[in-house]
Amino acid sequence: MDITVREDMMEIEIDRFVTIEDIVEAVNRYADGFDRLPSNHKLVINATKCRSNIRLRDLSKLDEVNRLLSERFDLLKVAILLSDPMYTAICMVYQQLIKSDRYFVQVFSTRSAAYSWLGKDVYSAKEC
Repeated sequence: MDITVREDMMEIEIDRFVTIEDIVEAVNRYADGFDRLPSNHKLVINATKCRSNIRLRDLSKLDEVNRLLSERFDLLKVAILLSDPMYTAICMVYQQLIKSDRYFVQVFSTRSAAYSWLGKDVYSAKEC
């Protein structure tokens, strides 16, 4: 996993097998790493090379994660890059489970669309 920080945005590239437990653990570590509020975070998660065994029934395990992220950050926007239709569908269902006005997830197939949604220019972000 590669992590790149650019100004007010973090890009994470995941190129390994990931379980639902991996996601819960990673989110808890991420949230614990920021001990002060207010906070606004923008993330791009490039999971185009990632594989997983996550299924729709596993999404309920993310309820506590959603609550934590909604409480911890004033604004958290997560753009997820995916190339697999099944993972895209699972993430789109996950989007519907989020009931927060501070935590947003959107799925994209291109990096430029993800950056646009985050309010960033993909080309200027590369230069940072």
